[in-house]
Amino acid sequence: MSSLPEMAIARQREPEAVRAGLHAWLGQPVGELTQPAAGGLSSETYLFASASGEQLVARLAPAGDALFPVYDLELQARIMQVLGDKAVVPVPRVVEYVADPEFLGSPFLVMERVAGRVPSDNPPFVISGWVHDAPPESQRALQDGFMSVCADIHRADWRARGLGDIATRPGGTTLAAELAWWFDYLAWAAEGSPPAVLRDARAWCAENVPADEPEPALCWGDVRIPNVVFDDDFRPRAVLDWEMAAIGPPELDIGWFLVIHGMTTAYTGDLPGFRARDDVLRAYESRLGRALHDLTWYETWAAFRSAAIMVRLTRLLHDLGLVPDLEMQERNPPIALLQKFVK
Repeated sequence: MSSLPEMAIARQREPEAVRAGLHAWLGQPVGELTQPAAGGLSSETYLFASASGEQLVARLAPAGDALFPVYDLELQARIMQVLGDKAVVPVPRVVEYVADPEFLGSPFLVMERVAGRVPSDNPPFVISGWVHDAPPESQRALQDGFMSVCADIHRADWRARGLGDIATRPGGTTLAAELAWWFDYLAWAAEGSPPAVLRDARAWCAENVPADEPEPALCWGDVRIPNVVFDDDFRPRAVLDWEMAAIGPPELDIGWFLVIHGMTTAYTGDLPGFRARDDVLRAYESRLGRALHDLTWYETWAAFRSAAIMVRLTRLLHDLGLVPDLEMQERNPPIALLQKFVK
């Protein structure tokens, strides 16, 4: 995810050791490894080519401390395999999930590298780059395609496709299970001492949780435009980054998108071709087949989750000597947004 600063703070593996391990696994030499310009907070990602010229991507859990306590690459692989096989949404073709740590010291996932363009995270695509420079009608086509992909994910029959067994939170598919997972995450991220503002927000979210929960769906998790590869006609070619996927109400995803995109555009304004919020939501609801519920709560919950991740990020940066104190835990855009939501 990256409404957060893009800093390679996690300890990276030695590229030559990774290349040797991929060579041993593939049974043929691999080309030079490269890494995306932004990264290091999440899974380690390596781009490479096989001797036959196939363009591939390898993903591994970070070698050192990272944003999340567990990285389930098998979950990501299974979701992409199911969605790709059933043509639900475009995703990279999974070459193999390798559970055996013999090759790289930990499990890893290899998938095809999808040709296309990815909107920039840093700097944000709304202030520079190919999306920013595109004509308004192309920007609108990109936004419409992105929201259609979201609705198609949420309409997927996750039960029939066997995704419930691997994507369901330990406590089930209810909001209670969602809250429990993230409350545990905050306790882990804050080492048992979350900031007061997050303790208050946690209480507010628990006390105001919607009584009528929508039917659960497959949720993408990190629902952001820079997590999609687009073709030259601004159509989605591949949906990426499924590490935050879970089963729950689609509103979890929509709330996350609205909050993250809103923080991105708060000081810059949105793109001229992008539709207004109400128009976006109406079009999404039409494709989903029902109205969205309790968006105020889901947006507050998204801000809480983003703020909890910032707690972890701040501690990582502090441990590395990159920030002098933990002040950033309470001074960041998600916290400012939470203070507006939680009265």
